[in-house]
Amino acid sequence: MENCPDIVAISLLACQISECLSDDELEILSADLSLLSDAITAILVRRTQTDVV
Repeated sequence: MENCPDIVAISLLACQISECLSDDELEILSADLSLLSDAITAILVRRTQTDVV
């Protein structure tokens, strides 16, 4: 339950953003954020692998 405030905050932010952007803009933003998330995940994995070796 300790992560719930983050989930609520992110949900509220998503709702606020959705009120300001068109469906096309939301779709592009979502794709860009997914790409950002994947890139950060790859960086973290590489850092973990560097620390292990």
